[in-house]
Amino acid sequence: MRAESACLDDTLSLITSSAVELIPGAEQAGIAVRTSGLCFESRAATGPLPSVVDALQREAGDGPCVESMRERRTILVTDMRCESRWPAVSSGSAAAGVGSALVLCLYTGEVHGALHVHSSRAEAFDEHSVDVGTSLATHAAIALVASRQEEQLRDALASRDVIGQAKGMLMERFAVGADDAFVLLRKLSQERNVPLRRIAGHVVDAGR
Repeated sequence: MRAESACLDDTLSLITSSAVELIPGAEQAGIAVRTSGLCFESRAATGPLPSVVDALQREAGDGPCVESMRERRTILVTDMRCESRWPAVSSGSAAAGVGSALVLCLYTGEVHGALHVHSSRAEAFDEHSVDVGTSLATHAAIALVASRQEEQLRDALASRDVIGQAKGMLMERFAVGADDAFVLLRKLSQERNVPLRRIAGHVVDAGR
């Protein structure tokens, strides 16, 4: 996971594929990546079931992943057909073919999301599954944070480069200094309500 941390999508895919391979009983896996509050987006599903369950949870505003993130704990659903904690999500998941599920919070001092694995069989996950899943989720959360930090750093460097190019073009075009060129970019950004990096990108594209 550390080797893959430079790319967020690859890291998430590695986490879910490892979950299916390592957690006893797992047939499919997905990650609910937290965006804000308890809102999340579905990522790196290894099959259709995780995406279906995530869609049901977003519609209901609750479910095993939401509860796992809210309570910062592991959620085990032994038989989805008999699960009463989230009726709408449970019935929809069972109808889609989920027999049982194991949800593990991705947590490193703050909640980053939830890793959820599914089986078409009821009672597919036992204590050993929980132990393996908990260990995997711990490493996965750290890898997720590393990937996000690396991605943010790359974005910041890319923004700096684009803004630098745009400043250089404006300096040459209008015979102004670096500070005045940046003020012009910022003014355009504010007037058009467009991020500074995008304005800079437009300037660079127009000058090519």
